Amino acid sequence: MHKIDGSKDVGIDMICEWVNGEKPTQIMFGVQVKTLNIKLTPRREKSKRNFLEEYEGNVSIKQTTLGYWKGFDFPVFVFLVDLKNSKIYFKRYTSIVHSLIKHTKEPFYLVTENGKFQAYVQGKEHTFGFCRDLFFDHLRCQHNKGILSGIDPNDLDLRGWTKEALYKGVFDQYKDKIRATYRRYQKWSKFF
Repeated sequence: MHKIDGSKDVGIDMICEWVNGEKPTQIMFGVQVKTLNIKLTPRREKSKRNFLEEYEGNVSIKQTTLGYWKGFDFPVFVFLVDLKNSKIYFKRYTSIVHSLIKHTKEPFYLVTENGKFQAYVQGKEHTFGFCRDLFFDHLRCQHNKGILSGIDPNDLDLRGWTKEALYKGVFDQYKDKIRATYRRYQKWSKFF
């Protein structure tokens, strides 16, 4: 975790690197932390995406801050800390800053309760939890630049996911950007 100088609020509190055990993964992500001063309403007991509890609620993020986050080549998450109940929630902002979903449609997820951070939630065939969302948001950032490849999910200790797949609901949203990159570099194919 690399704390940003707090003397001026730039819209991001920390830049973090995901570490798997003792091994750095080179997956960077931004974090904005807020204390819980809004009401969150339960939406789903278990999300189909990441197997974490889903909640509805909004935080106010300035348009200039969203524009700032859009310039990053890595995912950004807002974490809400409920000091009273020892709970932490997060909201994914990658799809929001890429203009794929409205901020009101993206839920919050309960990721920490009583000091237990749910980085990995084991399903029958796949690993879910926060790390799963980090993997897919990193992939979205790559696709947004027109790049197919992403980090190998095995390096993140995610079971059931592969770096060789084109994930529906992710790839299809960025297909035009990937196609444009492919066409731009086709003229250089003779060098390969």
